[in-house]
Amino acid sequence: MKKILMFVVLLLGLACAGGGYYIFYFKPQQDAEAAAERERNKKPPKPIIGKQKEHRHPEPEVTDYYVSPDKLGVREAPRYDAFVESLVYRGEKLHILEKKNGWGRISRYYVYEEGGEEIAEWVPMEALVEIAPTITKEERVNTVSSYIEKSDDFKQHFEMFVKISDELLKEKTCTPEDFEETNGWIRSLTFKYRDVYFIYCGGIKQANKIYLDVRTGEIFYR
Repeated sequence: MKKILMFVVLLLGLACAGGGYYIFYFKPQQDAEAAAERERNKKPPKPIIGKQKEHRHPEPEVTDYYVSPDKLGVREAPRYDAFVESLVYRGEKLHILEKKNGWGRISRYYVYEEGGEEIAEWVPMEALVEIAPTITKEERVNTVSSYIEKSDDFKQHFEMFVKISDELLKEKTCTPEDFEETNGWIRSLTFKYRDVYFIYCGGIKQANKIYLDVRTGEIFYR
């Protein structure tokens, strides 16, 4: 009887050990493997088919323009009957600070007297282009010659006058207004044995007086 009881206890111990092994080790391992298998068999989510909104950034407003006509008056108010302050010329680049009723402001506002009207420099937008105009050599010659066509002995020294004037303009030593104020090159009476002409650029002082020997193309100051 005692042996039978011991045998039963042994069987119960083995059963408990097997149950513990199954509960605490074997089953969790099976569950983990089953979960991994389910994850592997999962289908990836289908992409959402549809037109996505395009996020477009607004195009920056153009503020730099180029003068299209040969000459363009810069006026003190945005209207054609306003006083012409100065001139700009074909190909010049202008920075537009404000647009108003088809006009572009290219300077800050000024008030010349207390309580007076604000004044600025304006140009018509219709005379401006966004891309710099292509200026041919012939057009350039015609443009420069129009600045100096009233020079003394213009026809006689046409090529030299145009060549030197163009160089002074490109170097920004002179402006078109400088040539137009004096009606071009003026014959100098100081040099008796040389063909010398002069122009004022940047002022009317002696230091602003530029001399040109049309025989040699020499430019000099006194």
